[in-house]
Amino acid sequence: MPAACDPKTQPRPAQAQTPLWDALPPDTPAHLTEQLHAAPPGEARALALVALARAVRDTTPSGALTLGEAALDEALRADSPRAAVLALVGLGYVSASLGQPARAHDVVSRAQTLAEEHGLTDLRSAVLNNRALTQIVSGQWSGAAQDLNDALDAAQSAGSPQDYGNALINLAWLANLRGDAKGALHQLNVLEEHIHRQDAPLQNDLWPYLHENRAHAYVTLARQARALGRAEAQQQAAAQGLMVLRAADAALRAVPNLTTELLCAAHRSALLLLQGDLDGARAAACRSADLSQHTQQRLYTEPHLSLAEVLDAQGDPAGALAEYSAALEIVRAQRRHLDTQLILQSVSALHERQGQLAAALGAAREALDSAQAALHHMGEAALHHQHLDQELRQARADASSWQDRLRRAERLARQDALTGVLNRRGLEEGMQLLRRQEEGGALAGWSLLAAVFVDIDHFKSVNDRFSHTHGDRVLQVVARLLSQVAAQARPGTLVGRYGGEEFVLVAPIRAPGQAQALAEACRQAVEAHEWSALLPSMNLTASVGYAVERPERLPAALHAADDHLYRAKRAGRNQVHPPG
Repeated sequence: MPAACDPKTQPRPAQAQTPLWDALPPDTPAHLTEQLHAAPPGEARALALVALARAVRDTTPSGALTLGEAALDEALRADSPRAAVLALVGLGYVSASLGQPARAHDVVSRAQTLAEEHGLTDLRSAVLNNRALTQIVSGQWSGAAQDLNDALDAAQSAGSPQDYGNALINLAWLANLRGDAKGALHQLNVLEEHIHRQDAPLQNDLWPYLHENRAHAYVTLARQARALGRAEAQQQAAAQGLMVLRAADAALRAVPNLTTELLCAAHRSALLLLQGDLDGARAAACRSADLSQHTQQRLYTEPHLSLAEVLDAQGDPAGALAEYSAALEIVRAQRRHLDTQLILQSVSALHERQGQLAAALGAAREALDSAQAALHHMGEAALHHQHLDQELRQARADASSWQDRLRRAERLARQDALTGVLNRRGLEEGMQLLRRQEEGGALAGWSLLAAVFVDIDHFKSVNDRFSHTHGDRVLQVVARLLSQVAAQARPGTLVGRYGGEEFVLVAPIRAPGQAQALAEACRQAVEAHEWSALLPSMNLTASVGYAVERPERLPAALHAADDHLYRAKRAGRNQVHPPG
C-alpha cells in the first residue's frame, strides 16, 4: 500500500503453491469446486480446472497460474487437445496479469499451433483474443487490432457470443489506450447492442467491462477538453463518466471482479480530479491502489498513475515521483517500452513544472531511449519467435505425439536457442518461482536476492574482426563460464541471456557482500579464460553491475543492476559496479 494512503484492507496472504487446493481463494464459487471434486481423471478434470482458473484469475492470479498448469498437465495425460488449448489460453491471460509477457506470448503461440493442428476452429477466437492481449501489453497495437478483428470474425463463424463480446471489449480497450475515445465508444455501443441480445448470465459477465471501458473513454474526453481550454466540455465529460461508474458499481455488485473494480476506482479518481474534488480523487486512487495490492496484479499501472496525479495536484511532487517510479518499476521489468516512454513523459512534465529543467531533460532523453529500445525489442522478439517456430517444425518431424511436441515446445520456449541458458521467459518464470519459494518459507536464511548483469566488452569488434560465427561461439563460452560460476554460488541460481551480449544471474544470498563476490567472480571468469584459440591476439573482458533487494523488490534490483552495468561501462569497462 502506498504510504500516501491509509490502509483499508490487508494484502491477501501469499498463496501456497504446492497443494492444489491451497491455490483457491476463500471466495471461490462452490459449484466449481464441487465440479472439480466430482470430475473423474481425464478431460473432465482438466476442463474443471480450466473453469476454476478462469473464476479466480482476477482475484488470485498466482492461484490461477497453479490451476492452469495443473489443467495443462491433466490435458496432456488425457490426450485432450481441446482442454490443452483452453488451459494454454488461460495461462496466457494470467501470465500477462502477473507481468510475464514473454511467457504469455509463448503459451498463446502454442495454443494457436495446437488448435490449428487439430482443427479446433471454435477456439480460434479465444486464442486470437489472448494473443491480442499480449501484443497490447508489448505495444504492438497494429498487430493486436488485426487479431481482434479476426477474433470477431472467428467468433461469429463459431457462434460464440462470449468470444464476440470479449473481442469488442478488447477493441475498446485498445482504442482507449490509443487516446481514441470516440473509437472506444463506438465499439462499446456495438457491445451494448450485443449484450442486450444475450441471456442473463452472459449479460452480467460483460456489463462490468463495458462500463469500465466507457468510463475510461470519458476520462480521455475530459482530459482532451481540458487541454483545449474547453471547461464546460471538460465538466460534462467528467459528469458523464461518473454516471457510468455508478452503473459499473451496480454491475460489480452482481458479478464481483476486483481487477475491473480497481480500474473503475482509478477512473473515478481521474474524473473527480478533473472536477476539482481533490479529497474524493485521493480516496478513489487509494482504493485502486489497495485493490491492486490485494490482487497482486502486475498488468495495470493505473493505480500508481492516478495516485501520482492526485499527489501532484495536492502539491506533493516527491510523493508523485514515488508513484511514477513504482509504475516504471512494473513496466521496465516487463520491457513495456511504450508504457515506459509515456510515464517518463509525465515525469519530465512534473520536473518542468517544478523548475527542475535538468531533471526534466534527463527524463525526456530517457523516454527517447525507451522509444529506441522498443524498436530493438520488437526485432529481438521477432527473431526469438522465428527460432521457436523453426524448432516447432523440427519437433513435429521428430516427436511421436502432440503431447511430446507441446512438452518440447514448452521446454524450448524457456531456453535461449544459441547458448542453452534461460531466455527472458525462462528468467521470468524462474524469478516468479524464487518469489513464491520465499513467500512459502523455502528460502529460509536466504532472505535476499542478488541481480547481476554481465555485458561482454567490445563485443561488436569480435563480429567485425572475425565473424558472426565467432561471436556466437563467444556467447556460448561466456554462457558456460557464467553457468559454472552460478553452480559454485548456490544451486538454483538462475542464469539467462537477456539479449545480445548481455547475461543475467539471479541468486538467493544471505548477506549483501555475497552479491559483490558473485559479480566479481563473473568478471574474473571471463577475463581469466584462455581466448587465444578462438580469438587470436584478442583478450575478452566483461563489465558487471549488480544490486540486492528482498524478493518482492526484485524488479527494482534488476533495474538498478542494469543501471550499475552502464556505470561500469562508462568507468572504463572490465569492472564491477558498485565496487567492493
